[in-house]
Amino acid sequence: MPGEAPKTVPPEAGSTATRILDAAEALFAKRGFAGVSVREIAGRVGLNQASIYNHFPSKQALYEAVLERGLGPITDLLAEGKGSFQSRDFQERLLERLVDHLWRTPHLPKLIQREVLDGGEYLERLVDHWLTPIYEQGRSAMEATPGFVDWPLADRPLLILGLYHLLFGYFTSAALYARVLGKDPLSPEMRRTHLDFLRRASDRLLHQGVNEPTR
Repeated sequence: MPGEAPKTVPPEAGSTATRILDAAEALFAKRGFAGVSVREIAGRVGLNQASIYNHFPSKQALYEAVLERGLGPITDLLAEGKGSFQSRDFQERLLERLVDHLWRTPHLPKLIQREVLDGGEYLERLVDHWLTPIYEQGRSAMEATPGFVDWPLADRPLLILGLYHLLFGYFTSAALYARVLGKDPLSPEMRRTHLDFLRRASDRLLHQGVNEPTR
């Protein structure tokens, strides 16, 4: 499996490196790591293959950079929230920042889904290095909310995964939403609708708690 990749400074918006990452993210989301070539990524950006290697030494390094750009800020945001998650105001600000980030990298959720569905060579790395820490950070943060402790212990992992799907699943199902709803799910109007829904849903799930189910 790939080794640890050092964190890199995010490239400036509009830079060649950013355009390469945008193209790579979209292609990796569509066909997975193994199904995309550096030559294809270069063609999408209008560069030759050698130019890609001026920015990223290998396809593996480029894939790692896509994950770092997409998931690194999420771990940072959750780390900032440790000890503050019980505040509704903080939760709303956190959700807004998470949604803003995902709208800037809309193919990231599809990339994760693709890797999970394909069981590709990067799945173990993705789970160990990114998804498990994000899960643990989310669980730790949610434990500070009054409603979370009202959920039965067996339900709490499903609650966390459910919140993940409410946030990430919106983007993985964008094409379905477009057909079913007849609207562009990535329009500014739907962005506001999605964010408002997430605020209401998280407030009810994490602050209002649940009644113990009948056994």
